[in-house]
Amino acid sequence: MLHAFAAVVPVFLIILAGVALRSRDALPESAGSVLGIYVLRAALPLLILHLLADARPQDLANWGFWLGVIGSQLAVYALGYAGDKLFCRRGVGPAVISGLSCSACNAAFVGLPIVANLLPGDKEAMLVAGLAILTPNVVMILAQGRLDLLNGSLAEDASGPLLRCGRFLRIFFLGNPILLATLLGMILAVSGLGLWTPLDRAASLVGYTAAPCMLLALGLDLRQKLTLARRRAQGHAVLRQCWYLVCKLLIHPLLCWAALALLGIGGRWLVVGVLISATATALLVTVMAEVYRAAPEEAALTAVLSNGISLFTLTGFVWLFQHLGLV
Repeated sequence: MLHAFAAVVPVFLIILAGVALRSRDALPESAGSVLGIYVLRAALPLLILHLLADARPQDLANWGFWLGVIGSQLAVYALGYAGDKLFCRRGVGPAVISGLSCSACNAAFVGLPIVANLLPGDKEAMLVAGLAILTPNVVMILAQGRLDLLNGSLAEDASGPLLRCGRFLRIFFLGNPILLATLLGMILAVSGLGLWTPLDRAASLVGYTAAPCMLLALGLDLRQKLTLARRRAQGHAVLRQCWYLVCKLLIHPLLCWAALALLGIGGRWLVVGVLISATATALLVTVMAEVYRAAPEEAALTAVLSNGISLFTLTGFVWLFQHLGLV
């Protein structure tokens, strides 16, 4: 429990720092949204590029691991999306955020530190954790593309099919920095070229600002979002939060565990894959909800609740792995 506690507490300390800065009016009111856009469009893509460019080709070829981890994320995303569409009927935007709340892992900012604390000096575990933090990008990329479409960028017009297709590719591909960084990083890793050393260092310097900026952005707007979330609850917020928490903290890691076991993945690859899946809702979900104006207050509430409760659920999974002799 101490390992998980020590990994999660710094997250909340930075969020509280953002709350304190807002209460003192130390930053402009727009600082939270500006930091969120910076993370989504610059810092996180550069972090992904830095991590992928340094990977070895054989590290990327464990298809059972990728299929189990990403497949479980997609399945739980579909579960959260369908549940919101069928029972809440709030529209596509909130349904996309609901799907992300159930499936997008807080892998880089909680999962990686927990693995490092649980298995110190274990190079294989850190390698798997480094690869696993890339997996939430699949659901993130799909969700971002769907939200871009929802914003009306591809609304029906008088242009021909070729122009509409070109506009779709521009928005979904060229207009998606996370997708571009992932593809470029994979190309550099498979080709063995890597990034030019000064450029790699610059990318890492900017990329590793993603975590504190994202946490500060959440803290800066936390009080306002939580107040609005309570006002707009409409009697179903508690049920939705319970559903998100069960999906993200229990169904998702258990489904990942079953998928990896069925695909013959064991050892450190299974343990780290499940622990990453057991982390709470990614803080990037709150940024996307804010940027696209899709239930941002509820997304902030989900992020806070799930990250707090994950302290106990992650401890349970760690204990279970220890009991089974896997750690």
